Amino acid sequence: MGKSHRANGAACSDAVPGTNESSASVSRAPETSAQSLPTARTRVPPSVTMPPSYDDVMSSTREELVVGYVQREGAQTSTSASPFTPVDEVGPFSASNIPEQAIQDIGIDTSVSQETQPLMSTYVQQQVQQDQERDMRTADPYMLSSRDFFASLEYKRSSNGYSSSDPWLNTNARALRRFISETNERPRVSIEVTGSHKEVKTDEYGMRRDRNDQNIHQSSSSNAETVVDFKFTMQLTPFIHKQGSLHTARAPNGEPYEIDKVLEDYVAAENMLKEIKVQKKAIWDYDLVRQKIVEFIRTAVEYPHIVTVDFPMEGDHTIVKTNNKIGRLWRHPATNLLCLVSCVCLVGWPLKYFAVKRWRNKVMSDFVVMIPPQQFVENHKDFIRSQVSW
Repeated sequence: MGKSHRANGAACSDAVPGTNESSASVSRAPETSAQSLPTARTRVPPSVTMPPSYDDVMSSTREELVVGYVQREGAQTSTSASPFTPVDEVGPFSASNIPEQAIQDIGIDTSVSQETQPLMSTYVQQQVQQDQERDMRTADPYMLSSRDFFASLEYKRSSNGYSSSDPWLNTNARALRRFISETNERPRVSIEVTGSHKEVKTDEYGMRRDRNDQNIHQSSSSNAETVVDFKFTMQLTPFIHKQGSLHTARAPNGEPYEIDKVLEDYVAAENMLKEIKVQKKAIWDYDLVRQKIVEFIRTAVEYPHIVTVDFPMEGDHTIVKTNNKIGRLWRHPATNLLCLVSCVCLVGWPLKYFAVKRWRNKVMSDFVVMIPPQQFVENHKDFIRSQVSW
């Protein structure tokens, strides 16, 4: 009986890898009964360190506080009423336990996000630009450079010329005067020569019989068409002086208006549809040029058909319009279309005409052509001869 128990006990101790020496000696003791065998065969779990309880932490903290107070009391007598107040070395949030690691090193990002940086920079640039424009508009327009002056304005440049509805030009006569002076560029003038003749074309489009079915009649129609034989262009712009002469129309008494007075009157007016236009002209004898060109083509080149000479002009005006809501609404393309559809234009257009009549043709600019008409034709005879054909 005893031998079989010891054999079983030895097998149990070998089967459990974590069994210590004391447990093996107990299983081999002769006093071990059959009831203790299941206990000897039970697997012994590995030792696990349990965390301290709340009571253990609080008791150890009290002991540290008392020890720290006693040690400080032996060195220096405390003047505080509470024995726990001067203790700074104890506790997880004491001065001795403050981490020296930087904030960004523990995962808190205090820098500005890269996505918000472009937005902030754009906002700052807009604010700076608005402040600069505000400073420019409060200053004297003639104290600004040409680049800064135009940078502070809203305007358009097209093939017809300059146009603007900027509020500064509608409230400051000096700014309006400089804008007109700065945009007083020479117009672009060209000479367009066309040779053409008429041709009659007959179209036969049907046949019919008379009532007795005896005679057959053919229906036809004749149309006169214009056939272009040649067309060419010569530039007059290089011969136009770059600087124009601003002047005003004459008053009923024969004296010319003063430009500054006209501009001040425009700025002071409360007309919601007001606008002022500077018309540009290139002073030249166009009739004589037309006559010389036609005469040369008819005689020298012997072209027998029709010759027309036109003088198209671009960039021939500068116009400033009002900036109020009614003026912008009136200039909108949808408003013009609505006027045509609903026949409101029968009332609106006369109203617009009388609203701007006050400043119509008041300010003009004349440009001198620096070549006589005969010399211009003489210099271009070879070119004209090479272009004429039929």
